[in-house]
Amino acid sequence: MINTAQNRVCLVLAALLLSIQQPLVAQTKPSPVLERNVSVDFQKVPLESALRTLRQRYGVNLSYSNTALNLRQPVTLRLQNQPLRTVLDNLLRDTNVGYQLVGNQVVLHPAPTKPTTITASAAGTTASTAPPTRTTEPRLGTEEPTAASKPASQTPSAKSATVPGKEASKPAPRKPTSATTAPSASKSTASNNLPSRTSTPKSGATEPSSSDGNGVTASTAPATAVLNQPAAPDSSAQLVSTPEEKTDSEEANRATITKPVQVSFFWPLGSNGFSSGRAVNKLSLNVLAGYQAGVDGFEAASLLNVDRYDVKGAQVAGVGNVVGKQLTGFQGAGVMNVLGGEANGWQAAGVLNLAKRAVHGGQAAGVFNATLGEVRGVQAAGVFNVARSVHGVQLAGVVNIADSVDGISIAPFNLVRHGYHRLEITNSETWPVSASLKLGGSSAFYTFVTGAYDDFGNGPRRWALGYGIGTEAWSRKRLSLALDAVAMHVNEEQRGWTDELNLHNQVRLLLGFAPFKAGGRLRIVAGPTASVLVTQRYDSGEQKIYSNLTKGHKLWLNEGSARTRVFGWFGYSAGIRF
Repeated sequence: MINTAQNRVCLVLAALLLSIQQPLVAQTKPSPVLERNVSVDFQKVPLESALRTLRQRYGVNLSYSNTALNLRQPVTLRLQNQPLRTVLDNLLRDTNVGYQLVGNQVVLHPAPTKPTTITASAAGTTASTAPPTRTTEPRLGTEEPTAASKPASQTPSAKSATVPGKEASKPAPRKPTSATTAPSASKSTASNNLPSRTSTPKSGATEPSSSDGNGVTASTAPATAVLNQPAAPDSSAQLVSTPEEKTDSEEANRATITKPVQVSFFWPLGSNGFSSGRAVNKLSLNVLAGYQAGVDGFEAASLLNVDRYDVKGAQVAGVGNVVGKQLTGFQGAGVMNVLGGEANGWQAAGVLNLAKRAVHGGQAAGVFNATLGEVRGVQAAGVFNVARSVHGVQLAGVVNIADSVDGISIAPFNLVRHGYHRLEITNSETWPVSASLKLGGSSAFYTFVTGAYDDFGNGPRRWALGYGIGTEAWSRKRLSLALDAVAMHVNEEQRGWTDELNLHNQVRLLLGFAPFKAGGRLRIVAGPTASVLVTQRYDSGEQKIYSNLTKGHKLWLNEGSARTRVFGWFGYSAGIRF
């Protein structure tokens, strides 16, 4: 009976605890702002650039002061689909910057540096950020400790061991302030001669001991050494730094020499000699090619400039420029510019420009431009451009390639992953069937290629190819209004191509309607058109400059000379847009 009653009381108490725990769990539910998954890949980039990427790519609402925080310190982090809390914790771990969530805003603030604690135990030496540890003195006892059980701090070599067959040596006098570390199982001793608050136990206190396989009895109680200030490196107990910490240290101390002027013929034949890789020059002149740590001013070479780190100012070369880190200013070359970091300025080259990270300014090249980051400004090339995201203008002679565009892309082909892609098939008063492929960064501005064909009925066969630009000027739910302008070369000869000028120019105002759902891609389009035909084609049947394209239309324009005629008429266009 008693056991049954006790079981019932225990069940009631367990149910009560569960009911109390549920609201507590609900109150500690993590914030959805910090729990959203993000992916980052930062390789030695400034902290400010990493924060800017989080804001732009994921819409993280960050608030911080550029003057109160050191945002130029480099950070390295690569995480995939991790909560924002984890990303921020790892990103700010080795910095003096902390954060807290205020509403839906992440506020950054200065964070105090944490004291480092080194604990040497039987398993080795480890580091932590625990607060200083104070060892209290045990009470006096009646039992005298043996030589094997006395603390390690009482021996000169910080060892507490007894070898079989030999008498234990007498302990050395205690020192009031000493940092002691217990020996490891492999008989190694880590001694950090650093200030400590640790006290040694008085007589009468007995500590447990253990014996290794070699018959050596060692104390297993670890002693703690607290570092309240930086200490000199100790050969017996050293912290092993991670690759990221080594990289950051190298970044901080990478350039140790600043020179006002350097002149070289070809590395290392120059005024800086073999120390060129550690020199940052205000003025750098290379007769053929030069290799330096960086430039803070101006650099020129007839062939090649190579800089390990940053270039601030202007850099020109007859063949190419290669910069390992950031560019702030202008970079011009006859063939190529290669940049391993971020650009804040302009890159201009006769063939190509390459940038590993974001470009804030512009890139201009005779053949192509490519950057793995974003472009804020202008990217212009004779053949093609490649960028992750574009905020501005992207202009190319053949194709533009980007993930997203916030601006305009001008090229015969604009391949934007998150852009505007539409196929439009229409019928008009001039062409029974025509098709247009519209590509652009957004519906605000797009370009398209178009083709038209007429070989139906008893009339002569004709076809056309052209290119156009357009904009979706207005869009509301199911309705939209687009304005297109196109120019098509018309071929009316049975042999195929018409060599003479025979250009059909047309402006279309098309109203679109989404029949199935608001904002849908599928739309029925229709609207008026205005056409102007400029031709120099001589028609043997008419015995004059003439085009069959004008047959059956009421012309509002019919002018020209004996060699060139201009015709104009109004019409319609109707079809479907996918």
